[in-house]
Amino acid sequence: MLILNMELKKLLLTLHKTIELQEMEDISQEKMAKRINVSHSTYRDYRRGINEPMAMKALLNMLNMVSDDEIIKIVRKWKK
Repeated sequence: MLILNMELKKLLLTLHKTIELQEMEDISQEKMAKRINVSHSTYRDYRRGINEPMAMKALLNMLNMVSDDEIIKIVRKWKK
């Protein structure tokens, strides 16, 4: 469970940064939380590795915001 938490935290951070790069702007945790339809405190908890099942749902919502090529890059990086 702890290993999954660490990986999920890293994936969320990587996706957040990828979305920022794609949109060429900084996106606060609060703004990202609104975009994936959760509260700021909930998103912060996801980034801390708390509430895995809901964090996975947020991860999927964030994956929907990036291109297929970016998803492939993120998954390949995660596998390493």
